[in-house]
Amino acid sequence: MAKTLQRALAEPFLHVSSDQFVSAGMLPERREDSGPFNWWNQMRPRFFAGFHRCLPALAEAGNDLIVEHVIEFPAWRDELARLLAHLDVFLIGVHCDLDELDRREHTRGDRRIGEGRSHVEEDLIHTFGPYDVEVDTTAGVSAALAASVLKAWHERTAPHALQPGSFAK
Repeated sequence: MAKTLQRALAEPFLHVSSDQFVSAGMLPERREDSGPFNWWNQMRPRFFAGFHRCLPALAEAGNDLIVEHVIEFPAWRDELARLLAHLDVFLIGVHCDLDELDRREHTRGDRRIGEGRSHVEEDLIHTFGPYDVEVDTTAGVSAALAASVLKAWHERTAPHALQPGSFAK
């Protein structure tokens, strides 16, 4: 979705995702069950706190952004709402059939199979609050789907979905 939107836009937008940071090799390979190299309890929370803080920095420097990000926890949505409250944010809820999501993870080869499914079924990622627009990408991302998102973006009115106080507690 992000790359299709980026190609369709008349203005230059940067595509930003945490996967890009990981692919660039910025994370240490060392992992331990405890201590400073514990991924889940030490490194991962700091990594995503830093990623979230990069977004307003990039935008405040004059860049328009398409951010590809799974908001895994209500606290992340709260943090993003606070960090981005002064910016024009258009939040897109991207949905996909879970079997298709599993298939895409298998095809990618860089994901634990079932990770996306667990975000939906266990983390309940789509229950944390409203979106400005929602799309289903089960059949893929067509030019028509991107055009519908851009139409909704151009026709948007305030308040936006990602504003402090606009999400479920």
